[in-house]
Amino acid sequence: MRPLFQQTIPLLPGCHPECRACRHRQFTQQESLDQKAAFLATKLHPWSNLIAPVRSLDGATRWGYRNKTTLGVQFVQDQWQWGLWRRDQLLHIPHCPVHRREVNLIINALMASLPPFDFGLRWLVMSGKQLTMVVKSKEFTLTTWPDFNLIDQLKKLALQGLWLHMNPSTGKRIFGKGGWKLLWGQRVSSDESGLLYGPAAFSQLIPELYDQALNEAFAFLNPDQSSAIIDLYSGSGSSIKRWSDAGAQVIGVEAVPEAVNLARRNVPEAEVLTGTCKQRLPQLQAWCETQTREEKSLSLYANPPRTGIEAEVLHWIAWHLKPLRMAYLSCSPGTLSRNLEYLTESGYSVKNLIPFDFFPQTHHIETLALIERSF
Repeated sequence: MRPLFQQTIPLLPGCHPECRACRHRQFTQQESLDQKAAFLATKLHPWSNLIAPVRSLDGATRWGYRNKTTLGVQFVQDQWQWGLWRRDQLLHIPHCPVHRREVNLIINALMASLPPFDFGLRWLVMSGKQLTMVVKSKEFTLTTWPDFNLIDQLKKLALQGLWLHMNPSTGKRIFGKGGWKLLWGQRVSSDESGLLYGPAAFSQLIPELYDQALNEAFAFLNPDQSSAIIDLYSGSGSSIKRWSDAGAQVIGVEAVPEAVNLARRNVPEAEVLTGTCKQRLPQLQAWCETQTREEKSLSLYANPPRTGIEAEVLHWIAWHLKPLRMAYLSCSPGTLSRNLEYLTESGYSVKNLIPFDFFPQTHHIETLALIERSF
């Protein structure tokens, strides 16, 4: 609910009036941060006195920050449209102001060059310098595309990989297991830290804020050669590398095979398991027993999806792993509250809650919870 004092900032050029992705786009920066802080205080009420001020970007840097995006696509009246699905209507947004300028230029160049007929293209997924076209089909071939003119434009805009992904079941779940074809360019790119990522890899949108979150987790976990750290939902290895570079023994778990392969390349000295965390509990337990025999102190880092840490995994953490400290980066205050309630009832205490504004102009907020065993 909007406060009475709230200003109404005019929409920026490129904003679709009906788009609801950026619900705070007409708020001042302070009003947006205040609403996010109030939302966190409500959802995390038992620990509201531990919530730090929201860390965010300032001024113009709160716009044009997105180099990762997923856009719906349709072919209507002999032309391609792309943007945000709102129920059964696609809002055409070719110049979204939260996208980086080069992202809009790349997508506009791509769509202008496509064959003028509907071949089942349903999604565009931009992941940094990798772009994927998702086609609702089992088999599809573009024989004379992309042409040299498009490739030249993409190179000038620093795109490095253009993919076709064929998934006959694409919908809410965009990617399938197979059906990947590199149309042009290279299979992987490097991020600001020199870590490899691919077309389906997840990473945080704002590197400087994510670095702050990892720095806070690092200072709390204090990894060194006497440490062993379990890294759950570990992605392509950015957090694993922090702990490993400090000399800690590290094991990660990640469900996306592409991310696992990249993590193993990014941090070859760490062990990374493929699968859900629940599936890998036996291997995690065996690894932890080995580390305990070697007198390593056990800590945990988790960066789960919106659904939070699975109940079976949370039970294992609290009653079998029993780490001295945990750093938990959450994208859902609701599931974070549920997980923290279980952990505090199991003998843990919350030491600090640090919110990060990874998605300026939106209502989303992420929170790093620092948790310590109290028995």
